[in-house]
Amino acid sequence: MKSVDDFKEKGFHIEKNVFERKEMEDLFFTFYDIAYSIAKREGLSLNDFIEMESLNYPNNIKDLDKILMDLFYADKNLIGEVYDTFSYSMAFMRFLGNEKVESVTKELLELSSQSALYGWTNRVRIDPPHDERRTYGWHQEIFYTMPNTRFLQTWCPILRDTTKENGTINIKAGSHKEGVAASTWNEEEDKAIQITVDSKLTNKYPSTELEMKVGDILFFDGHLFHKSGKNTTKSEIRFSLVGMWNDVSHKGFKAPIPDFKFRTISSKENFEKHFKSS
Repeated sequence: MKSVDDFKEKGFHIEKNVFERKEMEDLFFTFYDIAYSIAKREGLSLNDFIEMESLNYPNNIKDLDKILMDLFYADKNLIGEVYDTFSYSMAFMRFLGNEKVESVTKELLELSSQSALYGWTNRVRIDPPHDERRTYGWHQEIFYTMPNTRFLQTWCPILRDTTKENGTINIKAGSHKEGVAASTWNEEEDKAIQITVDSKLTNKYPSTELEMKVGDILFFDGHLFHKSGKNTTKSEIRFSLVGMWNDVSHKGFKAPIPDFKFRTISSKENFEKHFKSS
């Protein structure tokens, strides 16, 4: 099919109008409820925050910005708690089960409609203005996932359009043909691990900032050079879906063992709290 041939040539494909407004409304209310609950639990002032029943999407998206920014300034780790809570919410689970995303993924991977896909690190990123702790240089996705797998990366705006100003994704069309590109592993304190492609390779390809509309989704090859831009707005959070869909029939695929860490006490500590003998 034309989209598959085009994908193989460019290394990416944008599917338009995949998600409906109702899906974004559900994500909005879930985000706000989680953020509000954490703010209340942490003792933040709730005087300036709107009650759930008075909210409206998209009119109150700046109120979501504000509550998340208050959490961010109170303790950056609280944003991580929002991430982790949202990732297992019912609204996000429904969102991930989008049949159009599944069918396009299988088409681009040239799999049958009956094939199984495995999701990996599907999350909604929350990128506040001028926070570059998770801003990456030019990289390939293959070193941020399971080794020896066959997958597609997905990326799309959530809740609001992505623009050059709020740091939309940048891609280098055709760069996936380099295969596994020469890269450098860098670790800096308080920043995400940087696995950046050699500039001699990235300079070979023109870059494109893909300003995208809510409802559209980007599929791209794991070898494609890409990076997020910098959010240079004053108070506008960039919400974006990132994640991967793996071909489970690929000979190198083995599902990882989940490793959850408690933010409070462990199961054993909870047991001992109830039953430890005096």
